[in-house]
Amino acid sequence: MNRLLKPNNKARNVLISALILAVAGFAYLHDPGARSATIDDLNAQKQSVQQKINSLNARIKDYQSQINAVQKQANTLKNQISILDLQITSTQTQIEETENKIDATNLEIADVTNQIIITQNNIDKQKEILRDLIGQINDMDQRSPLEIALENDNFTEFLNDLQYTTSIQERSQEALTKIKALKVDLEERQAELKKQKLALDVLNDQLNEQKNNLNTQRVSKQALLDQTRGQERQYQKLLAISEADQKALFDEINNLDAEIAKKLGNRRLPGIKGLFAWPMDGTMTQGYGNTGFTSLGYSFHNGIDLAAAPGTPIYAAADGTVLGTGTGNGAYGNWVTIKHPMSAKYGNRALVSLYGHMSSFVLKPGQTVKQGDLVGFEGNTGNTTRLLYGPHRGYHLHFTVFDFEGYGVNPGTLTKQFGNYKVPFGATYNPLDYL
Repeated sequence: MNRLLKPNNKARNVLISALILAVAGFAYLHDPGARSATIDDLNAQKQSVQQKINSLNARIKDYQSQINAVQKQANTLKNQISILDLQITSTQTQIEETENKIDATNLEIADVTNQIIITQNNIDKQKEILRDLIGQINDMDQRSPLEIALENDNFTEFLNDLQYTTSIQERSQEALTKIKALKVDLEERQAELKKQKLALDVLNDQLNEQKNNLNTQRVSKQALLDQTRGQERQYQKLLAISEADQKALFDEINNLDAEIAKKLGNRRLPGIKGLFAWPMDGTMTQGYGNTGFTSLGYSFHNGIDLAAAPGTPIYAAADGTVLGTGTGNGAYGNWVTIKHPMSAKYGNRALVSLYGHMSSFVLKPGQTVKQGDLVGFEGNTGNTTRLLYGPHRGYHLHFTVFDFEGYGVNPGTLTKQFGNYKVPFGATYNPLDYL
């Protein structure tokens, strides 16, 4: 191995001091006090916004408690107007909460972006250090071991040169190791930035949905007053008509499902806990099967209902392909179905998940999705309890699991009452067996 030529003492001391300072303390060369102040200010802003979000969330829960209390009272016009007023106020608060969540996410994006810039600068500095070290090695490597030995006055100086050479090589390896570590850190921060930007897109869409819901609630309140002319008798007459329509819609769905389930017979798939992720954060307000909700016009519920604030995001329960979508005022309203293939262990069969009553959805038939991809936003379209109790009552996600064998989509038959709509159908399973 060639030995390195010793630079003069003054030049060497300057070089070593610069390299040690650069390698060990480069993060402090660009006014660390100023950067710390910026980070502290950003953290203070984030904390302030989070406190606002927590306060607004508490107010929303209080409004919901008031709504629940009124819902337990008699279904009268006065109570319905009271619930609508509370729901409008609650939605206004939800809009304010979402706006603050958008602010919080923007602050997170600013924080991560700042960290990316710092990390990239650190990478550039380490590269510069490495280039300088390599340059020193190349310069010194031009001399033979004999030349190096002859330039030293004694053996001790020769050993010092060897130690210096080793130090240069070690610092070169250290700089290279730091570059690799910083690049890993950079990739992680870039992934986090992408995640935060996606979250921001969802929040902006959710805000638009909430604003649309607020407008719908205001229009619906006025429509209810116009239809009833403020008279309880007129309200009860409308309620009776809605009860009949609701029962007809449930019968249409259940009759189609029952026919396919009968054909499938004993070839039903087993439950697989954890196969699906919960599609929405919320409270389960109704389970699967004979749930006893006979007052709503049916005795069998072919999925589960999850309730949350209007416009809450809904996500794909598992990887799959979008089979179909539909809109309309009947059956599931705005809906999406996704096919989920199963392994050879289950005969390469498949399940189908349905997301119903959404205010809107973002997927298209044939689109490939991953678990956790955005499907749409919670709403109260189609056959929800809004038909009986008004538009403020029906906000929830209806989640059904079908066997792909026998699954199909029929045109709705109650077009006189609800216009054109489509009805997905098939042999259903209890979603809780797969969640």
